Amino acid sequence: MCAGGPPRPAPHAQLDELPVVSYHRQIMKNQKDFWKVNHTKLLGGYSDHHTTYAEEVVRTFPSHARVLDLGTGEGNDAFYFAENGHTVVATDFLPELLTIGKSRYSHKNLTFLEQDISQPLKFATNEFDVVYARLSLHYFTNATTRGIFTEIARVLKPGGKFCFMCKSPDDRRYGQGVQIEPDMFDYNGHIRHFFSEDYARSLLAKDFTTELLQAGKEQLYAEVSAFTKVIATKK
Repeated sequence: MCAGGPPRPAPHAQLDELPVVSYHRQIMKNQKDFWKVNHTKLLGGYSDHHTTYAEEVVRTFPSHARVLDLGTGEGNDAFYFAENGHTVVATDFLPELLTIGKSRYSHKNLTFLEQDISQPLKFATNEFDVVYARLSLHYFTNATTRGIFTEIARVLKPGGKFCFMCKSPDDRRYGQGVQIEPDMFDYNGHIRHFFSEDYARSLLAKDFTTELLQAGKEQLYAEVSAFTKVIATKK
């Protein structure tokens, strides 16, 4: 957490007045609407090749791993993993992105599937060797996020790898927009939940052993962003 960070705005009155279930559904609907309109503008040109984060973590995967990619977008990293000998299920909550991915990336070891991460995962217990989530877990309330981490632990095999990357409170966008919860803001319809190192540790404590927890800054899309990167192993 950044000491002396920007002041926190008042909670979002319209969402804050909704019952918990309706509140969550409204947030998810808003995000689907946002990404339907903005995915090309925000991600266009950045899905033509795999990311540096995918390169960093793939070396930790076991051979011929079964990989679950949560929030795959157009599937560029999922395709990279498939090309490296892994069997990959690439998921996203937007069917429009999956359609693009299927048309761009074809591999016998790559499957695309619609999945809202905030809902129970459509997979068996202990099904995957690796769960990968690059910039896809930082859109949810604390309660929902903790449920997501429980589901990730469920579908991972014991000893399986969990690799994820999220924006951190050191990011230049932190504090912009209307606050929904601590460290979570709605900026012109784009929701971000910024993960501090301590918050990431708290999410992992029950089911995972942390191998790497790294905070830093690097070029992400069109700007320099601050991040928290994690590699953890299921207990």
